[in-house]
Amino acid sequence: MEWVRTAWCATLALAVLAAAGPRYSSRIVHTHTGAIRGIIVEPASRRLEPVEVFRGVPYGAQPPRLGPPPPPPSWPGTRLADTFAPVCPQRYPDISNKSAALQKMPLGLYNELKVTIPLLANQSEDCLYLNIYVPGSGARGVEAPYAVVVWLGAAHEWGSGNALDGAVLAARAHLLVITLNYRLGLLGYLTTGASDEVSISGGAAPLDVAAALTWVRQNIAAFGGDPRRLMLAGHSAGAALANVMLMLPLTKGLISRVLVLSGSALSPSALAPEPALAREHTAQALRCARDSNTGEHWLVACIRSRPLPVLLAVEAPRARFLAGWAPSVPIRDSQLQAPTKALHASEVFLDCALAVVVTTTESYQYFSEDEVRHGFEEEHRNRILRTYVRNVYRYHRNEIFAAIRNEYTDWEKPIQHPINIRDATLESLSDAAVAAPALRLAQLHAKRGAKTYFAHFAHQSKDSDYPQRLGSVTSETLPYFLGLPLVGGMPFSPRNYSRGDVAVAETTVALLAGFAKTGDPTPKTNDQRHEAVNWPQYELNTQQYLSIGTKMRVKSHYRGHKMALWLHLIPQLHRPGAAPRHHQFRSVHPDMFAEDVHFSSSSLRHHDGLYNRYQNWKNLSLVKH
Repeated sequence: MEWVRTAWCATLALAVLAAAGPRYSSRIVHTHTGAIRGIIVEPASRRLEPVEVFRGVPYGAQPPRLGPPPPPPSWPGTRLADTFAPVCPQRYPDISNKSAALQKMPLGLYNELKVTIPLLANQSEDCLYLNIYVPGSGARGVEAPYAVVVWLGAAHEWGSGNALDGAVLAARAHLLVITLNYRLGLLGYLTTGASDEVSISGGAAPLDVAAALTWVRQNIAAFGGDPRRLMLAGHSAGAALANVMLMLPLTKGLISRVLVLSGSALSPSALAPEPALAREHTAQALRCARDSNTGEHWLVACIRSRPLPVLLAVEAPRARFLAGWAPSVPIRDSQLQAPTKALHASEVFLDCALAVVVTTTESYQYFSEDEVRHGFEEEHRNRILRTYVRNVYRYHRNEIFAAIRNEYTDWEKPIQHPINIRDATLESLSDAAVAAPALRLAQLHAKRGAKTYFAHFAHQSKDSDYPQRLGSVTSETLPYFLGLPLVGGMPFSPRNYSRGDVAVAETTVALLAGFAKTGDPTPKTNDQRHEAVNWPQYELNTQQYLSIGTKMRVKSHYRGHKMALWLHLIPQLHRPGAAPRHHQFRSVHPDMFAEDVHFSSSSLRHHDGLYNRYQNWKNLSLVKH
């Protein structure tokens, strides 16, 4: 019932705004496909100028399933861009039963979904639209043409650019901000294995984003934007997708800078672990059979013949800490590549300036509310870490598990409180899943002499849905980089931000603006609040980074000892050698793990008996529950 009330309130708020009627812009913008008129929106702060907003601008026509996006259609007359377009078809988490939902997720994620899901109700396969936020001074503004920031969403399977409000950032930083919808889930990330454009690019979603960037390049000058200064920004899964875009040759010349928040393509949860397994699973779920008449495109033909609800019901093969539906590494010269090799071979990766930002706790979303609030015992910690090792690594798992357990155990305390065990577990998984891969990304970029910046967002909002002792969490960065504390959050999700929160948001927006405009995030402003802020370039010899908080500090060697475990010791351990069984845990009984474990196609070939025993135990455990 609480979810229903929240949905009703969000709908009512939007209805009230609609009833007031939009205030249309006085200018008409001429794009390659037709004339368009936006609306004027006033942010909830007298200090911010009005913003000209263009909602639901098509950057592509309705795409064929698992096909590249067609060019956008032309239209006669003047299009009124006053309404958000439908979001792409998606299946979001079920939170209709709060108690059941909190057994799978923390309260913070539940509350985020509670305000976001009502915005995702209007779905259509005709969904390739973007929203443009232009400073109210328009093309005649002092800083015009404006640097452009294109934001990508925060999940591979649900979400929409409609839920990201770019008005505050556009007004405060004098940037042209764009949010967009692109295909998600099976329709966005399934690859068929055929030699088609979607499979080569790692999915339909990367092609959608590339089409949007191409549209921006061709049309944004008419809105007052500078196509030569385009920054691609992403948060969490959106950061991983932004990182994937740097691997695609077709984005060369479209992007000049990239900002990734709490994510990268090097994270275990960023990319599809087994695209071939996902194809096989999808074919079985949809009862698709090979057809000689359709050749290598038999799976595409089958998917295009199925009703949309049937497709949305198909779940990707999933294991804890790994991605479900997610992009694949783009294919180069008909060869599969590792993510690091794909980045190393990419000219786009080296041509762009890169800023990487992480928070203190990046693993908050993996735990239930009870685990977050009350902690857990050591044996449960061991099951969680054992599951991570089993799903992410193939070789020397016993040694890797022992190294992690040793590094994140306080050996000076023979008896540890469940809260302390929780803290150490969150810390280990945050380092493993996000922080170390993000730092590795920065190091790969800096090693080639490219312009690189690294930061730790250390600030924690006073009004938050999680324990204060966790420090900043994954969901913290995005509102601050959008400037939302300056207006008390979004209209459908108000927050009680403190003065300290507002001050941090001011500085964070200034950092983003500097990076978007010049490629250097150190603010170039006469504002006294930003005089002491200096975000130095990340270099391998000094490894300096910025700690973002109420007091900005330049530090070096981010979590040096802990990062050395993940970036040096474990890669040394994770090497093939000895008999295959030497690398396995001595037992694969479900009681040894926390949730599902992953069996790769190679492990299935070598360990059929092991896999069959595990499946039998798994089926028995499902019967018990």
